[in-house]
Amino acid sequence: MRSLLIPSPFVGAVAWEPVRRIMSDALVVDLGGLPGQDVYGEVAGRVAEIAGQDDCIAVLHSSAGSFAPALFPRVAGLRGLVFVDAVLPHPGRAVVDISPPEQIDHLRQLSVAGRIAPWNQWFAKDPTVGWIPDASMRARFQADLPQAPLAVLEAPAPASDLWAGAPCAFVRLSRGYEANALRAEAMGWPVRRADLTHLAMFTHPDEVARLLDGLPFA
Repeated sequence: MRSLLIPSPFVGAVAWEPVRRIMSDALVVDLGGLPGQDVYGEVAGRVAEIAGQDDCIAVLHSSAGSFAPALFPRVAGLRGLVFVDAVLPHPGRAVVDISPPEQIDHLRQLSVAGRIAPWNQWFAKDPTVGWIPDASMRARFQADLPQAPLAVLEAPAPASDLWAGAPCAFVRLSRGYEANALRAEAMGWPVRRADLTHLAMFTHPDEVARLLDGLPFA
């Protein structure tokens, strides 16, 4: 079964490329350049185009977890979801509805012409410096960071619960996502943990590929 590796809308497709090279059945979905007029529909359309009619698993990193309700029934062969250090689905609600208001205000201040500044510029100290020690790798990662549309924050996710009937799993890469891992366990999902970083799929692809391998529905 093919794995569709879906990055956060705030991180470029290059983030998943090291894992894709290890997993022979995997494809990366590039979310760069989303127009933002119908962000959930746009993402679902891209995933559906890449998946075709093949049976597949959607592997959602970070904020891409928000897109889960949009993928059913647009992706015909979708058989399950893996949330990797990810936001859990919030059908019928927007990111602004589930996030601290001060965080949303900060991101709006960092936006120009309806697009948010690259992700590594959101912080007082660029997290990629510590998480991607190799300077050439870090430069490649930073060069691929998109300027996502504000609609990623403001548009409500589809009010659909079709995703909830699919097999789901959670892979926790960093301790910052332990609360979501615990919520996933409470829902009966398989959960795998590692103490790496939020960007471990880029820096530690072998370990991340092992965490993804052999999940019950993969």
